[in-house]
Amino acid sequence: MNWKLSVSFALTIIIPILYFVNIFIAYFVRNTYNGPAFLVLLGIPIAFFGLVFWTTSLINIRKVFGVLPQEQKRIRTGLYRYFKHPMYLGIWFTFLGLSLANQSWPSFLFLFVIMTPILVIRAIIESKKLKD
Repeated sequence: MNWKLSVSFALTIIIPILYFVNIFIAYFVRNTYNGPAFLVLLGIPIAFFGLVFWTTSLINIRKVFGVLPQEQKRIRTGLYRYFKHPMYLGIWFTFLGLSLANQSWPSFLFLFVIMTPILVIRAIIESKKLKD
């Protein structure tokens, strides 16, 4: 079996699962710090903004969406006109807002130690594969 195909298949499953892990942590391991109430109230619109940004970027790319970056032409419409990787920004802000709203240190750690490097690496790989 081709190892690249095996790794691609595994990552196609693992990456979306990591998104759900962060949501799970933010929801079930909450109130681990006692921050000011305004951070909770700030987290809700940040998460909502991130979700809208994430969803809008998915709508903008339509059929070219994939879990793993593929060689394809760069999209320059919608949010992609202003940002190189709006989907990754939306994902990041969604999880930041959830972490704030639920006052979850484990969720912050997961976001900054696991998810942020994954999103940055994906953006770098994707940028190399996109054609101008």
